Amino acid sequence: MKALSGVCAIILLLSGCVTAPISVEEDGTVRNVSPAALAALPRGISPEFLIKDANGCYGIALEQAEIPSGIPLRNDAGQQVCDA
Repeated sequence: MKALSGVCAIILLLSGCVTAPISVEEDGTVRNVSPAALAALPRGISPEFLIKDANGCYGIALEQAEIPSGIPLRNDAGQQVCDA
């Protein structure tokens, strides 16, 4: 039961990290995404999985829902990628 509580706490924590989906056009063009965010995407992950919070920080969506949730997008230095 403790393990389940810990998992639930982590999920709730992560769900508050990121909220807004990124716009991807039909031709594959990604809108409103910084070059730093695109560069930090792990190999094989589509930009369609990028989400951005109200502070301009990016994440990778893990769950598609009315309010998407996911994990922070980190650069090579381990810092979360955010718009300036």
